[in-house]
Amino acid sequence: MKRLIGALFIVVMAGVAQQAAAQKIGVFLGYGTEVEELGLGVNGEFGINDKVAIAPSFIYWLPEDPVSWWEFNVNAMYYFTKSGSADFYGLAGINLFSAKVEGFDGNSEVGINLGAGANFNIGKNWEPFTELKFVLGDADQLGLFFGARFKLRK
Repeated sequence: MKRLIGALFIVVMAGVAQQAAAQKIGVFLGYGTEVEELGLGVNGEFGINDKVAIAPSFIYWLPEDPVSWWEFNVNAMYYFTKSGSADFYGLAGINLFSAKVEGFDGNSEVGINLGAGANFNIGKNWEPFTELKFVLGDADQLGLFFGARFKLRK
């Protein structure tokens, strides 16, 4: 099952990459209520049209050793507004969460993402953003994220 989900992520990303080049790439910090730790992440945004974008992300959570936690997400973003000082969007997608304790087999969980966020238009080639996301699944978690995305093209 894990291999099937991984293959699905790769196929989705390859299809998106063929349709549109990444328009934004970014980095962020987050806090998760299940892992109760800070996380570092990278993300991208591929515009499908004026209202819809696909946004893959990878987060590595920073727990104390010997635990290792990470997650990979592919979200569809729907922009409610794209003008003024902030762009507001809703998101839904797939989450793959993995936890491993040193010396033991790892465990992966698949979940559904639901959330909302905002990009702040500051008139530069980069934009700060914030996002609130809930993962529904075996690894239920509320996450709060802050970061910045670099605009590759408009």
